[in-house]
Amino acid sequence: MDELWKIAARNVVRHRKRTLITGIVMMVGIGLYIGYDSILSGMDRMAIDSMVSYSSSWLKARTPEYAAESMGFPIDKGIAEPGAAMAAMRKAAPEITATAPRTLFVAQASNYTDAEPVIAAAVDPAADAEVFGVAKSVGKGRWLAEAEASAGGNAAPPREVVIGAALAKDLGLSVGDGLLLSARTVYENDNADEFAIVGILDGAAALAGTATVYMGYADARAFLGESLPVTEIDAAAAPSPSLEKELEGSVQAASLVRAALPSLAVDPVGEFAKDYLALRTSKSKASLLLIAMILLIAAVGIVNTILMSVYSRIREIGVLRAYGMTPKDIRKLFTREGIILGAVGSLAGLGFGALLDWLLVSVGISLSAFGNLDFGSIPINGVMHGEWKPESFVVGLIFGIVVAWLAARIPAKRAGKLEPTEALRFV
Repeated sequence: MDELWKIAARNVVRHRKRTLITGIVMMVGIGLYIGYDSILSGMDRMAIDSMVSYSSSWLKARTPEYAAESMGFPIDKGIAEPGAAMAAMRKAAPEITATAPRTLFVAQASNYTDAEPVIAAAVDPAADAEVFGVAKSVGKGRWLAEAEASAGGNAAPPREVVIGAALAKDLGLSVGDGLLLSARTVYENDNADEFAIVGILDGAAALAGTATVYMGYADARAFLGESLPVTEIDAAAAPSPSLEKELEGSVQAASLVRAALPSLAVDPVGEFAKDYLALRTSKSKASLLLIAMILLIAAVGIVNTILMSVYSRIREIGVLRAYGMTPKDIRKLFTREGIILGAVGSLAGLGFGALLDWLLVSVGISLSAFGNLDFGSIPINGVMHGEWKPESFVVGLIFGIVVAWLAARIPAKRAGKLEPTEALRFV
């Protein structure tokens, strides 16, 4: 080891209190940054998972005509052969674990006194439960059962629906009550019929999902017409270890499915979450600003620590100069002391950050006390877990050492300017 490094290390050890104070400031700053970044990543993952579970799915296929008018939920622009399309999707992208058809349409829901406009979804109850988490989010009652059509073409009574908690509250309805639905049919005429409410979704699922009323295809076709088409195919995949990998995997799978089904518009989850992901980029910038502010405080501590060291060791500096050390050597000595302080504080910060990350990943933070949090129309609730972000450890380590090096240069220059005769006057 260079002799200057040895002297610098001995000086850092010798001034334990100053080293400890500076190291603690840096440890807390870097550790909090790592934990904060983990929380942000966990929040992002929870929000995107909410979208995948309740509305957009991991991958969505529609006709280009439907995609262009999707906000109007047109039921006349469906997929010609949904069964073949689902098989082709699974073959093209092996990471797809399940597919499910859906048809969304606009309807009016009424309790025979008050009425509200709603988005209804016709689903295959069994297949939908494999792709979405809606079936597992029924707070009261149960999920839809498979309905067999009668000889007359109508589903066996009673026709069933599952509705969102907000709609149930607004209309004062509960499980077992009747819900009057009216909608435009595939024959361009209006139809109205009563459905039995068999389940009510909990708040999170109802808020996160696009639809507020769910019914089986057999009931939907009896209500809107036997030629009611499938307007979208949704796909699920196994969970990825990180949000970035999940988004990348969805994009890659969408590209493969587009090649296999060029007549369909195929969108990954990132396309539906682009507004939230733009907000996520802003949050990342805010996290960098946070670490900059915290490490700025640590930098002031390093400047103060080394400046105090300079003034308390003026006679020592004179002796070193008298033994032949140049001003450049003196500057290097104090700069290296700052670097050692930064390295010690940064490594301690990594340890503190790893502890915070472990707690966030394994235990998490319960959000039940805050209710359903809404981030860009994507509600999240339950227990939020952090994510391991190796890059935040690298950033924290490098940033801490660089800030310490820059902070140490100020007092190091002051020490280098001291003349031997001036320094040796101090006793």
